[in-house]
Amino acid sequence: MLKIDSVEWGKIVVDGQEYEQVLLADDEVMERDSVTLHQLFGTTHQMSDLEVEKLLAGKPEVIIIGNGWDGVMELNKKLAVRSKKLKVEVKVLRTPAAVEEYNRLVAKGKKVNALIHTTC
Repeated sequence: MLKIDSVEWGKIVVDGQEYEQVLLADDEVMERDSVTLHQLFGTTHQMSDLEVEKLLAGKPEVIIIGNGWDGVMELNKKLAVRSKKLKVEVKVLRTPAAVEEYNRLVAKGKKVNALIHTTC
């Protein structure tokens, strides 16, 4: 499983590699596509439908959403509905707490997917 080494405003390090914002799903690290998100929503404070699909990939037990330092990023309604139907727990936490929770659950052997927003 992937481990988040550190997070700070605008930067996250996963398994020694630095990113701006990430989606961790099915043991894969994906940089969030900020250009596409800005084209779709005018911001990176929302999740695309493609990100929802990736978060649900591989039948996770838990999905962690790091919604930013100030909690600005919004939970996608499709993720809320689909995860409930699939009985996947979703935890929405401020980014520092989300990183701690992700690492804690991974260390316990849980299958966890996550989207970590590293700003607002």
